[in-house]
Amino acid sequence: MDISLVSTKLGPSGFTLSPEEASGLEVAMIQRQMEEKLDSKLKFWGKLIGEEQDYLLAYSLTPAFGFPSKKFYFCTTANFTLKQLPELSEEYITKSKGVTGRFRGDPSFPLEEPPEDAPEAEEGVEVESFREIHRLAFTVATIDHDVAVVPVGAFIADAAKQVIPNKAYSGLSYGAAGALRSYCHFRPAESPLAVASLEKPGLARPGDIFDAIEDDKPTGTWSVTYDSSNTTACVKSFYWPGYFFFQTVGAAEYGGVYFGNGMPNKELAFGL
Repeated sequence: MDISLVSTKLGPSGFTLSPEEASGLEVAMIQRQMEEKLDSKLKFWGKLIGEEQDYLLAYSLTPAFGFPSKKFYFCTTANFTLKQLPELSEEYITKSKGVTGRFRGDPSFPLEEPPEDAPEAEEGVEVESFREIHRLAFTVATIDHDVAVVPVGAFIADAAKQVIPNKAYSGLSYGAAGALRSYCHFRPAESPLAVASLEKPGLARPGDIFDAIEDDKPTGTWSVTYDSSNTTACVKSFYWPGYFFFQTVGAAEYGGVYFGNGMPNKELAFGL
């Protein structure tokens, strides 16, 4: 979501940013964009709630073959300086899967004790250890994979099979905006239909290049409703409570955010 829309479009979600958080993050995003000379604006990804401090998250999109490259950035509500989340090794991914409970809100917080036979660090040399920042990177990537959504038609695959924004996208009609089939996962294609449509010669239909969220299991993982004015469609995830996506009816205005504690609803299948 464009951070300028946070104050006007998050009403139906029940979430918001404080004026200090919104202004601090907006300045930090502009600074990061200028420092890295990014071609496009950073987008607001969400807020992950911790016990001591909260994490504010943003991301950038860079065109790449097949699917745009996503880079995630974070800061805490105590220090509005955006830093890039680290890439994770298989070891840290495995360790992150085993961590449960609330986030602390301190990226440097250690999540394991160093082994007794670990060599002592030389003076001035920092020894890499498994910390909350690694769990944060894993959690953000997992949530983004599961719930990042775009409307069908908002992105297209060009002749070179590069997924790019569709400049001709003008939004969804009232009826289409209220249907789950009108929304898809914004991630590299995984379903056989989406993969095949990107691999075959020629142009692919916009609705075929991504995985449809209505195919997610169990059935009932998603809901789509209208706001009280019937001018905005609201899509929510029950597996990741706190994910909210909006599409303004009849306009090319949409966005998604996550506000939560970073823990999924693993009992969902029993409650449907």
